[in-house]
Amino acid sequence: MIHTSRRAVAATLAALAGAALLASCAPAGDGGDGGETADAITIAAVYPNLSDPFWQTISCGAAARADELGVDFQQFNSNNTDTNTVASNFQSASLIGADGMIVNSFNANQFLAQTQQLMADGVPVVSGSGTDPQTEYKVIFSDGETGGFADELASLVPEGAGSMVYLGGAPGIPPLEKRTLPFFEAMQAARPDLTVLPNDYSGFDINKTTQNVSSLIIANPDLKLIIAASGPDGVGAAAAIDQAGKSGEITLIAFDAIPPEVDALRSGTISALIAQDPYQIGASSIDALVDYLEAHPDGGAVEPDGVETIPSFVLTADNIDDPANEKYLYKTEC
Repeated sequence: MIHTSRRAVAATLAALAGAALLASCAPAGDGGDGGETADAITIAAVYPNLSDPFWQTISCGAAARADELGVDFQQFNSNNTDTNTVASNFQSASLIGADGMIVNSFNANQFLAQTQQLMADGVPVVSGSGTDPQTEYKVIFSDGETGGFADELASLVPEGAGSMVYLGGAPGIPPLEKRTLPFFEAMQAARPDLTVLPNDYSGFDINKTTQNVSSLIIANPDLKLIIAASGPDGVGAAAAIDQAGKSGEITLIAFDAIPPEVDALRSGTISALIAQDPYQIGASSIDALVDYLEAHPDGGAVEPDGVETIPSFVLTADNIDDPANEKYLYKTEC
């Protein structure tokens, strides 16, 4: 069945935007080939910055799940963080008249008004960032409860007094800080003998991180623990530790599991990775929309239904090659 709301929204948006805009926007996404029919559910997704393996892996997980379910899945993605590009892709995605949408932007409220309208017209929207107040049907993102990993990982840090530092990427990014700061604070409690140095921010620049950490190592010869909040911070810190010949002397615990981080974990420069599960985030986003649409075949306005969190996982040299943990390794392609 094709939902009445889907046809209405498509007509409204098409009248507003016009055919010329559709032709000039980002290329049409990849539809799944899992048995699409005239009455199949259609889902449109807008993902930013697929040059980042995290977002690429989310995209892969969503596409695979859509294919399993026979969903017509069309993606409108960008390879950068430019909000104008994301806006153009969102407009293109809106025009196909999808039954449900997955919408992500680095500015959480960028599409607040549009999301409200889609939901009112019976189109459920899932996001990984979430508007404030919540207007989406469901917000699906990584669980921020990482403090519990401190008990497991504190033993990786050499004994005795010293110092520690948090590499935060960039300040003021709620999804990142909610996930990484609880672990940083728990490590401070677990190792009160370590002096906390001022937070360091590189803007997610690997080269700048390498330079900054190299300077920190020289200025703080007692440095024993580095906590890197992102993949670029982890890769840059690993390079600085390696250049200083400090592998094994400085414990580096990094978030995420992009390929260079995984290589550094295997080589011993990174002691542990706290990996998100982006593949499951993508799959769960499809599940949430399909479940809703199947439960509401007659359409009607959609109400927000809270959040769903996906647990993170600790990867170490001992478990990195376990086939069961492969899903935590971020992909550069599907």
